[in-house]
Amino acid sequence: MFYIFSEGKVEQTEKIEYPPKKGVDVIGMFHQEQWQEITQKYHINYTPLQEISKYAYYECLDGFDFICINVIDYQNLYGGQRKVLFYLQKNFYMIFSDEPTKWKKVVENIIAMLGEKNTSNRVLADFITKLIGSDITVFDDLEKEIVELEQALITTQKRDCVKEIISLRKKLMILKKYHEQILDVLECLYENENHIFDEKAIKYFDRLQKKTERFYGNILNLREAVTQVRESYQAQVDINLNYTMKIFTVITTIFLPLTLIVGWYGMNFDMPEYTWKHSYAMVIVLSVGVVIAGVAFFKKKGWF
Repeated sequence: MFYIFSEGKVEQTEKIEYPPKKGVDVIGMFHQEQWQEITQKYHINYTPLQEISKYAYYECLDGFDFICINVIDYQNLYGGQRKVLFYLQKNFYMIFSDEPTKWKKVVENIIAMLGEKNTSNRVLADFITKLIGSDITVFDDLEKEIVELEQALITTQKRDCVKEIISLRKKLMILKKYHEQILDVLECLYENENHIFDEKAIKYFDRLQKKTERFYGNILNLREAVTQVRESYQAQVDINLNYTMKIFTVITTIFLPLTLIVGWYGMNFDMPEYTWKHSYAMVIVLSVGVVIAGVAFFKKKGWF
């Protein structure tokens, strides 16, 4: 499907005249399986399209630009990435993807929204904006999840949060890598080495780059917050471990004198106490007294 831009009007057609006439801009939207067919028909070098479809990429060649963006779903970050490929030539843009129906609707919504302000450059810029994500509630959701996790740790409502921390770090890593590739693409578009875009489009790309940088900064801040939560969790684990070790130390210290008594009266020697009829009761009273004295001492010191 082609969208033809001329004097603020947009027409849809299945065939176009190539190269476009003066004053006419064209945006084509196709399934990635049509790469070879379309590129041969309009004399586009197909080899780079095959190569850059494997990973996020931007290349400025003689008279045209190639872009490949691995698009994520902000509401399902683990849902995988979908590629969107751009062939950009002055007044002639081609977009390939494995979800053409979805992106056709996006382009048509942008065209309907812009009305008389429609230009191919503006539609392309708004289309890339959609790739960045118009729904940024994911950042608010992540921030809320981090705050709730930290609050649960502070109030000891949660003892183990390793899975939650790992999940948050994975999500933020996906977002970080995605926005890094978008920033690289926007930087190259802004340089406009092939003079494909007009000044208005360049300014729009500049604003879009700054917006993406703010998103990227937000992601880095969230990563720092997750790091702080992880450190708080580790500190809590250390505190609990120290408390446990303290209890064991107190118990061991209390019963250490009893071990001495056992060792003393376990020796194979005749002792005077053996002939005393109250010796057994005396050892019992002594042992209980040692335990009571030890407990009273540590309670006074506030150790438990």
